[in-house]
Amino acid sequence: MRPMKTMAVLALAALALGACDKRRGMMVRTYTLHRMTSQDAMTLLTPYIEEGGYISGKDRLITVRERPAQLDSIAVILRRYDGAPQVVSLHFQLIEAGDFAGGDTAIARVEAPLRELFRYRGYRRVGEVTVLVMEGGHFRQQQPGLRVEGSVREVTAGPDTRVTLDMEVEGESGAVSTSVSGALGKTLLVGTQTRAGGGAIIAAVTPTVAGP
Repeated sequence: MRPMKTMAVLALAALALGACDKRRGMMVRTYTLHRMTSQDAMTLLTPYIEEGGYISGKDRLITVRERPAQLDSIAVILRRYDGAPQVVSLHFQLIEAGDFAGGDTAIARVEAPLRELFRYRGYRRVGEVTVLVMEGGHFRQQQPGLRVEGSVREVTAGPDTRVTLDMEVEGESGAVSTSVSGALGKTLLVGTQTRAGGGAIIAAVTPTVAGP
């Protein structure tokens, strides 16, 4: 029985040495996340962790043990999908809908989806404004006949970037107040019935990333 025990001990020792070999040359690095959660970051990065390495996370920090070259690659991936807070450009158009004839060339780009969603006879622009706001920040701008106010909650990291914002858009005939989420460069349409009834007030907002 002693030779079998000796062989078992040697086998365990060999496995331990093999594990040490796989970890040899690895380093530990901690990354601070700006927009992603630690769980999202671990889901993104796990396929890049080789045998002998590990990844863990808590709050806005993730820790990775890997070879230096792989740690540098992970840093590049995080810069692409996480990055620093974004500056977002929000282009607002306030539109009135009702039982009136005629079109408005100022809203020609969104008239087709307007008619598909709301199905009123006529649409015309009430006002238009563009605001710049840092992700996580608030915005407020007012001009005659139009007020926009709200905040950009987050810019979701990943290959299909989305913006989530709270907004209130107000004109003389009514206001639209809501939370919305949509893809960059896509116009979001939300509306409500006007105070007088019979028509609607519609906010069209197009979010884009303005820069770092």
